[in-house]
Amino acid sequence: MKELVKITNLAKRYNHQDVLKSISFSINEGELFSILGPNGAGKSTLISLILGLSKPDTGEILFEGTKLDSDSIELKTMISVVFQNSILDPDLSVKENLFLRAYFYTNNWKQAKQLAKEKLADVQASHLLNKRYGVLSGGERRKVDIARALLNTPKLLFLDEPTTGLDISSRADMWHLIHQLKEKYHMTIVLTTHYMEEARDSDNILMLDAGKMMAFDTPETLKQTYHCLTLEDVFLAIVEKGRENYECISL
Repeated sequence: MKELVKITNLAKRYNHQDVLKSISFSINEGELFSILGPNGAGKSTLISLILGLSKPDTGEILFEGTKLDSDSIELKTMISVVFQNSILDPDLSVKENLFLRAYFYTNNWKQAKQLAKEKLADVQASHLLNKRYGVLSGGERRKVDIARALLNTPKLLFLDEPTTGLDISSRADMWHLIHQLKEKYHMTIVLTTHYMEEARDSDNILMLDAGKMMAFDTPETLKQTYHCLTLEDVFLAIVEKGRENYECISL
């Protein structure tokens, strides 16, 4: 696979505390890439750095071989993100939220309306067009948020904790949708989650803990390396690697 993003020795400090500690890895084109770790591991900080929302203290980010920084407007138009907390207006309808944002990309109202409707259809949410965003269920809001993120047809899509707060059925529906979108657009999708087993279908996994890169490999290789049945056990094994004899807890 062709390398899409390359990160080298990336580090960030806030209030004299190391949030990311010199991490290096790469993300390939067209893959499903998962960033795993508990709350406070540095997942959101890493995304913010790649998006150019903040600057690293040290290190470099390359996107398609070009350095990505806060001034890389053209490169950043190829990247989109769905944050855990929505940026859409709860008092506006889905139509109003999406049409307004689509206009920024098309500068034409007719094209904007068509674009918004197409992306809403892609997430199986056309029936929500005239509903007020604020009254939607958690799963419905997440679909509309993803439709918003697809308006610029990004090469790289970040999904920050996409299933947090969703019930079991909605979580399964969301995963089915994620795989459909990946195949349709041939885009690279980067998922952050603290639900370890949600990453089982990933091409590659980056595990973070307290800002440190604990592991970087395929799910199966990680499980084989640490002789574990689940990714959760792998993470526990890595965190407790100082213990000589770690036994997996899976039954």
